[in-house]
Amino acid sequence: MHHPALAILFLILISLQPSCIWKLWTNDTPLEERIYDVYGTVETISSDELVIQGSNNQQQTFLMLPSSVRGGDFKAGALVHVYYKQKEAIKEVTMVVEKIG
Repeated sequence: MHHPALAILFLILISLQPSCIWKLWTNDTPLEERIYDVYGTVETISSDELVIQGSNNQQQTFLMLPSSVRGGDFKAGALVHVYYKQKEAIKEVTMVVEKIG
């Protein structure tokens, strides 16, 4: 039995598929909303600021906000994973957690 409606539906689905796949390769998120991450060793941490020594021996400073999630009570010397947003020249912490293992 031949169903023209089924054939049309099939053609529509095939034509939409490439656009879905294309979205996987394009990044439509605005730069200020993208979340970046980096590992490093805590130099200093306070309610206002986090300073780490990165794996490339470069010091990085981040702004701690009231909304920043601090996943533990770690101190200087702790190896951490920092998730942050870049707002112009300022790196704002979204979450910082101690890297275990």
